[in-house]
Order: sequence, then structure tokens, then C-alpha cells
Amino acid sequence: MTNLQILKNTLLAAVASLALVACGDDSTELASPGNQGPNPGTGNPTDPTDPTDPTDPSDGECPTGTETVSVGDQDHCRLSGTITEDLTLTANNIYQLSGKVTIGVDTGADGSAAAGDPATLTVEAGARIYGATNTDLLVIARGSKIEAVGTQSEPIIFTSGADLGFAADLGLTPRGGHSGSALTEPFTSEWGGLILNGKATINTCDGDGVCEAEGEGDSGLYGGSDDTDDSGTIKYVQIKYAGNPITGTDELNSLALQGVGSATELDYIHIHNGADDGIEFFGGTAQVKHLVITGSDDDGFDWTQGWRGKAQHVIIMQNPNQPASDQGIEADNFGDGNDFLPRAKPILSNFTIVGSQSQGGESDIGMLLREGTGANIYNTVVSDFGDACLDIDQDATFVNAGSSATNLTGNLTIESTLLDSGCASVFKDDGNNFDLETYFTNQDNNVVGTTTLSNGFINGSAENAVVGTDVSAIDSFFVATDYAGAVKSSDASDNWTLGWTYGLNPDPECPTGTTENADGQCVLSGTYTSDLRLVSGLDYVLDGKVTIGVDMGPDPAAPLAAGDAATLTIEPGVTVMGSDLESYLVIARGSKINSNGTKDAPVTFTAIDPDTRNLDTDTSLWGGIVINGRATINTCNGSGTCEAEGEGDSGLYGGVDDTDDSGQIFYTRVVYAGNPITGTDELNSIAFQGVGSGTEVDYVNVHNGADDGIEFFGGTVNAKHLVITGSDDDSLDWTQGWRGKVQYLVIVQNPNQPATDQGIEADNFGDGNDFLPRAHPQISNATIIGAGAAGGESDIGILLREGTAGNIYNTVVADFGDACLDIDQDATFTVSGTSATDLTGDLTMQSTMLAESCASTFADDGNVFDLETWFLNQSNNFVAAHTLTTQSGAASYKNYINGSTEAGATATDVTAVDSFFDATTHIGAVSGASADWVAGWTVWLNQ
Repeated sequence: MTNLQILKNTLLAAVASLALVACGDDSTELASPGNQGPNPGTGNPTDPTDPTDPTDPSDGECPTGTETVSVGDQDHCRLSGTITEDLTLTANNIYQLSGKVTIGVDTGADGSAAAGDPATLTVEAGARIYGATNTDLLVIARGSKIEAVGTQSEPIIFTSGADLGFAADLGLTPRGGHSGSALTEPFTSEWGGLILNGKATINTCDGDGVCEAEGEGDSGLYGGSDDTDDSGTIKYVQIKYAGNPITGTDELNSLALQGVGSATELDYIHIHNGADDGIEFFGGTAQVKHLVITGSDDDGFDWTQGWRGKAQHVIIMQNPNQPASDQGIEADNFGDGNDFLPRAKPILSNFTIVGSQSQGGESDIGMLLREGTGANIYNTVVSDFGDACLDIDQDATFVNAGSSATNLTGNLTIESTLLDSGCASVFKDDGNNFDLETYFTNQDNNVVGTTTLSNGFINGSAENAVVGTDVSAIDSFFVATDYAGAVKSSDASDNWTLGWTYGLNPDPECPTGTTENADGQCVLSGTYTSDLRLVSGLDYVLDGKVTIGVDMGPDPAAPLAAGDAATLTIEPGVTVMGSDLESYLVIARGSKINSNGTKDAPVTFTAIDPDTRNLDTDTSLWGGIVINGRATINTCNGSGTCEAEGEGDSGLYGGVDDTDDSGQIFYTRVVYAGNPITGTDELNSIAFQGVGSGTEVDYVNVHNGADDGIEFFGGTVNAKHLVITGSDDDSLDWTQGWRGKVQYLVIVQNPNQPATDQGIEADNFGDGNDFLPRAHPQISNATIIGAGAAGGESDIGILLREGTAGNIYNTVVADFGDACLDIDQDATFTVSGTSATDLTGDLTMQSTMLAESCASTFADDGNVFDLETWFLNQSNNFVAAHTLTTQSGAASYKNYINGSTEAGATATDVTAVDSFFDATTHIGAVSGASADWVAGWTVWLNQ
């Protein structure tokens, strides 16, 4: 953004401005080579999958007001100079801009300029308009209009001659080749751009009369006094490869809205690979919806000079091959007067702003708010920037925001917004007047965390979990949304980018490093040392042991020289199939898995040919998932750094970082996994081995696994919303000093699994019951159902043994064939207390119901003290007949939903125990059928 020549609305200035329009300013006058002789080489046509095929030839039936010119073997229709008559560009022709093309003659700030001559340019759906070089541009003068109305299937395309394949015919150097995706093309600044000049207010004169300004790139005067000014319509339009950075202070953007008023309709616009900014608002009150900006070679979305418009549903994505990419949003009031009025104060909602840091691109700040701007920003996602997600600069901006981070004026706010913890820094600290983190987190519903975007811009579970602000209550321009981000899901009803944008929704292809098999599936094998993304729309196969990364060692501060970290990202709806029992997935220490399922499109790990499998009886058809982390374990009893070799040849785990981050697993199902190789060497459905608390686990369903469903081998990883069904040994197991937390846990055993054992089997460490650090998890809101009522093999609901500690709250245990509860080994009793009524607090159970449907409530196998006394002496525990129910139509033994007895129990407020926990007023995992978070994404429980 740069400073402009500022004009005041006096008679003398008005006369001078008319002369300027008539004569032009030689210092910035732009010229075009027009139609020149041929040059060897070929162009690089636009992606043929575009909804409007740009390779269709022109009919050459040029309308009055244009000139027929020969380009190769086609006749194109040339626009040049100033057009003062209404002009319609029909869809059957290709149109060439020659130099600066101006629609109308400036009618002045109030529309009364004597020399003014307004005109309207109408562009039909499917029309193609190009410039040969970056000196070719289209300007809509004040008082004139553009009516460019495409359709979803036939968008209007403003682009370059090179894009349409005419470089050689126009005497231009042809493009080089590009083998990557459309969104990583290096092509830019191939024509000038589109400029709309309007009569809405700007602030360059600080309210001293009517402000006007001269647009950059000799683009004419703008500004006035009519904030409802109408410059026409731009709808279903692509603007590609535009922009001209003439000098550092004189630049053409892809789309410049200069003093444009609120009556102008801007909707469904895709700006791609523009030099300088994608879109810039120079004052005015223009409003826009459904805007896509990809590959801007400066800022994506820029405003200055007092813009006070609105925008909703905006996607900004940077391109790693644009070397000068800067901010996602760069927001100024006015550089030459940070407090000039009217102050910039747009309202923005549902933006998704994505940098290119992870792709190695130049990528600065997601949102830079500066130079005195105001703004109210809602329901936004910022991800993957190489400098910071958020920055505020200049004293005037901070003063406008508030007197402190917690005492805000309301003039500069951010609510219901997710900032990606993967930005190089979440908040930029460059001498801020107050702390940005406090400013951000103190406002409603803001979150700092890992994003789960798929296809670069489509929401995952993290974005949709943000509590949205109803912006329709703020202004009638906005539609109500209940999520952050621009696109809620990949469903056609949500993905408004389908059908009319360029390169945003490509057909999926097997990623590099995988091999396509005869069935069109992508096969993974061996070790991956580069990041790997499994995109939606394809199925994937694990062939043998597949390892992500090479072990980085136990200490993040001293990684192994031979280590090589990588990240596996899995998009919503992807299915990954294990070929056989020898096929399993290992995440090495220092590497990550990001399994980004959603409720409507969970990620599924399963066996090959899943449609032929039986959810009741099939098990142990592939190996499972192993995640190795660098958190502490206790196998060496604190003597140095403990490390261990995982079962099933799954690699080393353990280390020194209890906050280690192995990625995220959201809405993910693991079915038919597990391999009991020997009695002491087994693969579980999911093994968390030394995994740290920086790892996020939420909404995971494990079904019919051989050996354990989920086992924690030390570490500190936490989890919410676990559903473990049909495990053929223990459902939830821990050992080696696990100290994580779990809330909302459903366990239901399957009577068809012959080796079913405990619901929970809890050890400190079998080879050293008192080894440290001692296992001491905290678990709340569990419902644990055995297979005893269904006649299946079913042992103990909760077995606490081998020196474990633990605090269990708000739990229901029912239908076990041996006992609801057992404690074994002297070390475990000693951890708990000196007697059943004199407890240490290290092993406790509160607000828990043991059901009379267990064969025995308490196992009596030589206990050190009486379990019934131990249990009933603690707060709000009781034994009763359960009233649990099932999903509608499900088998009666799949009863995990609270009934009247469970609803009447007194719950413990676990938020007072740890901030990890949600506040609940119920025991058990699911308070009732209306609150059943299990339904809709899990398997088997509905049958």
C-alpha cells in the first residue's frame, strides 16, 4: 500500500482533474504492444478442467465499439482508449484490452462534472477478456458501471493472452512449463488488472471538504460523498495473472476498489496469482461475499484510506512460488494520517487465511492491523504463516483498540477466531503497546490451536468446533454461520467454490511417494522422510510396516543426526486399509500424524476390502497404529532417560519432553486391527508409546481390535471422546507410568470376541510396581459395559494393579462377568492408602456407579483391605441397578446412554481437578439420547 496524490474538492481542483483525465499523466501513462508479429513458442493454456473452456475459439463477431484484430488464425475484439457508449461483450468472442481501457469519462465527486460522460460495460456469462502485457488494464470511471455477471457453470474470465495460449501470436515470450498444481503456478503480472472508481467517501483529506484521490497506475480520480454509490456488478468472475508493480509506490492490483460504494454488488470472485495485492480497498464502503484470493505476490486482502465495507466468506491462500508474498490481510486506516477520518472500520466474517510456510514459501503475517485502522473480525481461521498469525502495529492502532489488552473500545476486535499454533509465531512481538495474546484470548470464543483444514481451505473438526458468532445479528449484510472459516465442509451444499473457481478443487491424485494399484488405490510402503498428505477422494493401502519419519531420538533439543522428521496428514473422509496382519502404521519419535476427520467425514483405518467384512465377528485383519513420542516413561525408574523398544518391531519411544507433540487425531475410526504375535509381543489397535501432552486426541473409535483397543505406554497424552468397542483383550490399558487424562469414554464389549478381558486394565509397571514416574492418570465420564449380559467372555470392569495410581470420576460400570472392580498387588493398595478409609488421594474413585448386573460388584482375591468399604467411603459412589439405554434399534447389550438412575447421581465438578476437563453435571459418558456424541460417526453401536 502506498501514498497517493491527494486532491481537495475545490472548483480549481475539479477543473484541473478534468484536464488530467482528458490529457493523461505522462509519468504513469501505460501503453500496450497490442497485436504484434508472431514469436516462436507456445503458450500455457488455462487448466482445461475450468468450467468455461478458454481454448474455445473466438467467433470474431465483434460488437460496435470494439475493433476486429487477427490473433493467429482467430479474430479477436479489441477494446482501447476511452469508451463513452454502453458496450456489451457477448460470450462468443474473445476480447483484447489494448493499453488503458476506460469505461466512461469521470463524472466527478458528485456526478455533476460538465465533461463527464458515463457508460456501462456489460459482460455476458462465459466471456473471456485478456491483456497482452501488464500495461493493459480496464478502468471503470466514476459514474460509470461494469455489469459482469457470470454463472457458476460459465464464469467470466479476465486473464492474460499467455494464459489463453496466444503468447506467440502476440509477439510475447511464451511461458515456461509448470508441472505442479494450478495454485503453485509461477505465472503473474501478465496484464494490468481491473480498477473501479467510485464516489464513496475516503479519508485522504481528513474530512476537510470532499476527499478525492488519483489512483495508482494512472487509473483516474475517485472519492466523493455518496457511500451508497453503485459501480455495477461483478459476479462469478475470475481475475487471473494481473497486477503491475510499476514502482514501489505506484502499483496496479488485480482488483482495485477505489472509493467504491455499498450499492456495488461483488460476489463470487476468484483472484489468482496477482502481482502486488489481490484486492485492495481504497476507502469507500464496498461489500463483498464469496471471494477467493490465491497466490497474491504481495498482500492478499488490503485496505486503506478509511474503508468501511463488509466481507463474508473469503479464502486467502498464498503460493510458495510467488517470491514476494507478504500478508494475508494488510489493514491500514491511512499511512499519511493514522487518525484521519472517516476511520477504516470494516466488518469481516468467515475468512480462511492460509500462508505458505509449510511449503517453503515466502510468507509473513496472517493479519497485520496497523496505521490506525479499526475492524471487527469474526469467525476467522489463520494458518501456516512464516512470521506470525497476528500483528498490530503503530500507537494509533493500539489506542483505537483500547487502553489495555483487557479494556477495549470495540473499534478493533477479533472474536470466534482460530489462530494456528503452527504459525512460526502466533503473535508478533515487535514492541507492542499491550500483549497481543492477552488481547486475543480475552475476547469471546477465540482459540489458539492446530488447524485441520483439508484441500487447503475446507474446514475440519477444529474449525467447526470454534463457537461461531451470529454475524447476521450484527448487520443484515451477513448470513448466519455457526463456525469459523470460509467453507464449512466439502459437501456441495457447503463448498461454494465448486464449479466456477480456478484450480481450487482439482481431481485427487496419488501423492508423491505412493504407488497407484490396479484398483486406483494409493499404496504406502516403507519409510517416509518427507511430509505426506492423503487427500480426500482416494483410498489408501498400507503394504507392510509403514513408518513416518526416522527416529529423532529422546530429546527434541538434541535430535539424532540420522533422524528425519515427517508429518502424515490425512484429510476428512479418507479410508486407509491394511493389507494384512504384517501391515501397520508407525509414527517415529519427532514425527507427526494429523488425522483430520470430521463427524460427517471421519477418517477410517480398516482392513482391505472393508465392504466384505463383518462388524460383529471379524477381528485382527491388519496390524494397527503405533505412535512413538518423547515423553517420559518409567522403565528405567528415573535412572537417566528411559527409552523402550515398542512391541511388534514398532521402534523406540520415551524421552525427556512431557509436552511433546505427535500431532492430532480427530474423528478417526480404527477397525479390525491388532496382531497378538506372541503372548508378550502384540500390536494393539492404537498404541500411544511415550506420547506427550502436546498431542491432541478427540473423537476416536476403535472397534474389534485383537489385543487391546488403546494402550498407553507411559507418557502424558490426553484424550476426549473415546469409543472402544469389541476389543479382544482389554479395552483401555495403561502401563509404564502414563499420566494423561481422559474425559468421555465409552467401552462396550462384544460377545463375539472370545478373549475379551478387562474394560480398563491399569498398571504402573509390571517389572517394577513402584518405578517412577508412577502411572497416575485422571479419568472422568466413562461408561464401561461388559459382555456378561450378552453371554460373552467378560472379566473385570476396572482392574487397578501393579502399583498404579489414578483418579476416576463420574463413571458407570455394568454387565461384567467377573466383577465391576478389582485392585491387585500390595503396591497398588499402598499407593491408595493405609486402609480402606485412610487414603492418600493417589488412587481414588468418586461419583461412580457400579451396577448390580456385574457377576460380583467387587472381586475378593486376597485384597489388602475391603474394596466395598474403600469404594463406598468415597464421595458420591453407589451400587445400584443400571437403567442404561441404547441407540434406537441397537442390540440391548449396547447400552451406554444414561437412564434415570444414572441421571440422578451426584457428579463431581472435574473442572476443579484440572482445566483439561469440561464441566459436567452427570456421571457416565453420555447424559442422554439428546446429547449422544457417539451417534453418527462410530460403527457397530447402532446395530
